[in-house]
Amino acid sequence: MHSRHSAASRVGVRSPLWALVALLGLAACGPLGGVDDADTAGAGGQSGAAGAPALPPAPAFKLVGYQPSWAGSISNVQFDKLNYINYAFATELADGSVTLPQPTQQLLALTLLAHKSGVRVLLSVGGWNNGDASAFSTLSANPDARAKFVATVDGFVDQFQLDGIDIDWEYPRASDTASFTALVQAVSARLQPKGKILTMAAAPATYGSEGVTADAMQYLDFVNIMAYDGGQGAGHSPYTLAQSALQTWLTKGLPASKAVLGVPFYSRPSNTPYSKLVAMDPNAANVDQIGDQYYNGIPTLQAKTELAMTEGTGVMEWDLSQDVNTPGLSLVSAIFAKAHPSP
Repeated sequence: MHSRHSAASRVGVRSPLWALVALLGLAACGPLGGVDDADTAGAGGQSGAAGAPALPPAPAFKLVGYQPSWAGSISNVQFDKLNYINYAFATELADGSVTLPQPTQQLLALTLLAHKSGVRVLLSVGGWNNGDASAFSTLSANPDARAKFVATVDGFVDQFQLDGIDIDWEYPRASDTASFTALVQAVSARLQPKGKILTMAAAPATYGSEGVTADAMQYLDFVNIMAYDGGQGAGHSPYTLAQSALQTWLTKGLPASKAVLGVPFYSRPSNTPYSKLVAMDPNAANVDQIGDQYYNGIPTLQAKTELAMTEGTGVMEWDLSQDVNTPGLSLVSAIFAKAHPSP
């Protein structure tokens, strides 16, 4: 489950990066109101605005991090240890319109910084929203609303020089099967010719993913499997849940080359960020439990990374704001080190 905060709490915080936008962003990208089509040309997002660095080829093993708009600072993102950043969340409405988290300059600044490090940025649309996915169900079932949604997110891709869209519909049910497939087909048809990608966040079990079939999977570049929130205690995100989540999706027909294993950077039952856990006890990095709080320490996350290297194609991290950058304690660094061991 990717928790989406209220509209009020999703308003971003002003930072020195606003100065970066003023000095670099507007000059490179043109007015915030949009950019020319020519500025966003290129396969796989490998070339952007004039003067922007070319992105490297898409990696075989993907390291994906969600950056919430309402928490943390994009100044603290470890760009050198990621391949993709999903900016969370834009909000879908039943009529097909989509609202961006504010301030929008933060998304532009994130994209500029990420691209300078060869990292792709996607806009994630959706989130848990207290379990209310009615807007997705309604808009995807209505051809006019669906077309409006597609045009809107495609416009955001151009405006902010994004590399794709992430659909975080939690969760498509069996009754949504045809509508979900129609939605991802339509979004992919708009993005794919421009070399942009489409991904989704998905439930770790059959329950909650009934609406996602092999027909829909062909339109997705990869699936971020949320293998956490399996319980309020020890069942939150054990290694066994990672195993079963990957197996569920492979059995559903998802190719291993599209299976990205999601891991949590927080505890249950109190939803305490990992950063606060290690602040209380530095040894928290080496274990999976402190008192009644259950989470994933470095050994477990590295074991899950190895599992994903064997049975999938990457690791997804929810979320970057809850990590620390301290050497020897950072979860992002530990996952990167396992995926890219030193010679």
